[in-house]
Amino acid sequence: MNPTHGINHHGIRLLRAADPRVRRIRRSLPKASAHGNKIWRSSLAIMDYFIDNPLPTRSRVLDIGCGWGAVAVHLAKHFDADVTALDIDPRVGPLVNLHCDINNCRVNFVARDLATLGHDEVASYNWLVGADICFWDAIVEPLFNLIARTDEPKRPSILIADPGRPPFWELADLCVAEFGAEVISRNSYAPRRAQTFFLRIENN
Repeated sequence: MNPTHGINHHGIRLLRAADPRVRRIRRSLPKASAHGNKIWRSSLAIMDYFIDNPLPTRSRVLDIGCGWGAVAVHLAKHFDADVTALDIDPRVGPLVNLHCDINNCRVNFVARDLATLGHDEVASYNWLVGADICFWDAIVEPLFNLIARTDEPKRPSILIADPGRPPFWELADLCVAEFGAEVISRNSYAPRRAQTFFLRIENN
């Protein structure tokens, strides 16, 4: 793959904004409003995490703020996971579908606000994941409410990855105090060196 147009991470082809197919889709749509404008590094870190900590086959996963679908595609392709890729912005849907097409897998893209997810719906998933979703202060309360929406033992396991923005640490402090969450860090070196922090709550 032309490195200008994309990368290959754990066997998953991920496209950059310069790829002609991405450019064609983005030209045909209004500009995305919720920062879904590239593959974020925290998505790659979550992919690394699940290579080291594999999901059971056919796990049900909700990818919140899925963006272009890197994590969703990775989990569907490597672990045959039943993945729902959720983003508030419907304009990223064609880019999620493009990544599914080039990686020969399928995920269910849904354009919804996470606040609309009910108790029973959240409890039906084995994992809830999110990469680089703590990029504004206003997201802390709805994310905390989502995590709190089901009671143990039905609550899915949670994994949220972030480079360490203030809203992430605010959410982490709340979840450590309320749910016994833990925060772990991971250094990665490919495709570029980066440090990622994970908010993790394991319930399965």
